[in-house]
Amino acid sequence: SSIERHLEEVIRGLIAQDVDEFWLCEQGSFDTLSRLVLKELKKEFDWINLCILPAYYPNNAKMDWIDDNGYELLYPDEVAKSPPQVAILRRNEYIAKNADYIVCYVKRKSGGAYRAVEKARKYGKKIINLAEYI
Repeated sequence: SSIERHLEEVIRGLIAQDVDEFWLCEQGSFDTLSRLVLKELKKEFDWINLCILPAYYPNNAKMDWIDDNGYELLYPDEVAKSPPQVAILRRNEYIAKNADYIVCYVKRKSGGAYRAVEKARKYGKKIINLAEYI
């Protein structure tokens, strides 16, 4: 798809800028697409690290999925210690504060992804919203 091609271009550009660690969320269609694209690119760029940042600690079945695909688990205390009803918000806040780049596909000016991107923008992060290019 067009989104997939643009996503691959963006990721290749980031790798060319020496970005070697990519944080991924575990739910959502863009998250799934990102994991697929990065899994393929890891075959070519074997030095990149792929980390899954779940909102909730994965049970054994989910942990197997993460391990079997070569992902590292990143589950910071800020997320782990949050109540379940705000776990996604805390995970997104962690990403907004600590990531260097935010690659997203956000079309609406509402919803959780939009709020997360706006929070990252307030932290001065570089936002690459594929919806603006497609």
